[in-house]
Amino acid sequence: MSGGVQEFVNQYRVENDGRDPFDDCLMRSGGVASWGYDDGHSEFLSTAIAELMRLAMAWDGVMSVANLRIDSTRDAFSRWREADPIPGTAVWPPPSGERSQRWRRLFLDSSPEEVGLHLRRAEGVLVEFMIQAQRRGPETVLTFGNFTRKYFNPVTGVTFYGIV
Repeated sequence: MSGGVQEFVNQYRVENDGRDPFDDCLMRSGGVASWGYDDGHSEFLSTAIAELMRLAMAWDGVMSVANLRIDSTRDAFSRWREADPIPGTAVWPPPSGERSQRWRRLFLDSSPEEVGLHLRRAEGVLVEFMIQAQRRGPETVLTFGNFTRKYFNPVTGVTFYGIV
């Protein structure tokens, strides 16, 4: 990673109308998490996937969730595990967007063992998601933009992302 996570977040906000990258990642991670079974921990699974997406974006300098590669996100946990950062520090700062409480519940209020468990589960779901994406579109670039889609429920007024 050329800069740090906070430098990436600052640049992302400039290029994306002030939005926080974790919030944008969390929108798409819900679809991926709903596809993967997680034995009652769906909030932690979608939060872990969103954080791996945010870290991969920072690592790769990607300023759009749609352009983020699924394989880079899958590998984010391995890259960060090697660096051994502590969540909530300057090296691994918490997000500050509207949905940052979800990040705090997982990464600051949980034990290191629980954090590792949920990140490994997220990594496993991303591996399976990537395999399925390769099968569905063998010639298609494996990005979240190519394999997730925005949906709108007119009855509830809720916008969400699902798997294509």
